[in-house]
Amino acid sequence: MSGFVNPLARKQKPGYPEAVAALKAETRRLLDLSDDVTVSVTELTCRDLGCPDIETVIGILVAGTAPRIAKIHKTVPEVTPADLAAAFAAGKR
Repeated sequence: MSGFVNPLARKQKPGYPEAVAALKAETRRLLDLSDDVTVSVTELTCRDLGCPDIETVIGILVAGTAPRIAKIHKTVPEVTPADLAAAFAAGKR
C-alpha cells in the first residue's frame, strides 16, 4: 500500500460513513430492494438563490430503468427514516 494521500480529496466528516450506510440500509428496507439495486446517497451544497443550503439526495439505480430520486433538505446524519419514507412517497405522485 502506498503512502499517497490525495490533497484535493474531501475530508470525511465524523459519523458520515455510518450515516450513509444507515440511509442505504433503511432505503433498501423501506423499498424492499434486492442486493443488485444500487442505492446512492449524496449530500449537496447549493449556493443558488432559492436552493436549500444542504440537500441529501438518495438515488435508486436499476439497470434499464430511469433513476428514482428522493431529495431531503437536511444533512445526511439529520435524515430520519420518516423523512426518507415521506420523500419517496412524495416521488410516487
